[in-house]
Amino acid sequence: MTEETIFSELEKSFENFNSRMRGVEKAYDRLQQQLDGYRDGETIPRDYLKEMAANLAHEIRNPLGGIANYVELLADSPASQQSGNIRGILEGIQRIDRVVENLIVFSRPIVLQPIRCNLADLVRRAVEAVRQEGPTDASRCEFLLRLPKEVFLTLDPFLMLQAIKNVLQNAVEFMPAPGRLTVALVVNPKRNKVILYVADEGQEVFEAGDEEKPFYPFFTTKTSGMGLGLPTARLIVEKHGGKIWLKKKAKKGVVVILNLPAARRGDR
Repeated sequence: MTEETIFSELEKSFENFNSRMRGVEKAYDRLQQQLDGYRDGETIPRDYLKEMAANLAHEIRNPLGGIANYVELLADSPASQQSGNIRGILEGIQRIDRVVENLIVFSRPIVLQPIRCNLADLVRRAVEAVRQEGPTDASRCEFLLRLPKEVFLTLDPFLMLQAIKNVLQNAVEFMPAPGRLTVALVVNPKRNKVILYVADEGQEVFEAGDEEKPFYPFFTTKTSGMGLGLPTARLIVEKHGGKIWLKKKAKKGVVVILNLPAARRGDR
C-alpha cells in the first residue's frame, strides 16, 4: 500500500466520519426533544436519562480515543506497520457508524420504502457485513446458515438489513469466541409467516420472565454498546407488521425469533 493510497483512504474515511457525526448531532437533538416531554411529566426517572446520556458519550468517545491513538501511531510508524493502524482507524469509524445508524432510526418516525426483494439474500448480506464490519469476535465465530435460496417479501431492504445486522451483532457480542451462531429462515405457508431464527451459544442477559428487558431502549449489560440494537430492530420489524422476541435455549444461549408476514399472492 503506497503512502498516497493510505492517505487517500484516510481522507475518505474521515469525510464519512464527519458526515456521520453530523448525523449523531441531529439524531441526538431529536431524541432529546422526545425525552423532554417525558421529563416534564416525570415519566422517565432522571437517573435513566443520565444513564442514556452517559452511554451515548461513552460510545462516541471510546472509538474516538482509539482513532486518535492510531493516527499518532500512523504518523510515527514505518510503512510496513501502517496497514494495521489504518484497520484500527476504520474499525473505530465503523463502530461509530453503527451507533449513528441505530440512533437515527430510533429517534425519528420510520418511513418505509418497500420493494419486492429476496429476504434470504438480505440475511446472507447481513451475515457477511457482520463478519467484515462487526465485533472483532465475529471473524472467529462459525455461522451455520440454513437458508432457502429465495424467500420474496415486500419490505424496506435498507431497514430490514439493519434490523438483521443488529440481531446478529448482539448475538456475536454475547457469545464467547470461537462460538457457533445458527441462522435459519423458515417459511410457514399455513400461517402465512416467514420466521428468522438467530440462535447463539452465549450467556443469557435476562432472568426467566424478563425476556422483554433486552428490548428496552438503552438497556445493556455489556461494557460497550448503547442498548439500542434490539430496540431498533423491534421498531423496524413491527413497522413491517412483524414481531420479534427472544427466549432461552434448552441448554445454553438465546434464540431471537423474527416473525414477518409472508408475501401475499399478488406480491409473488
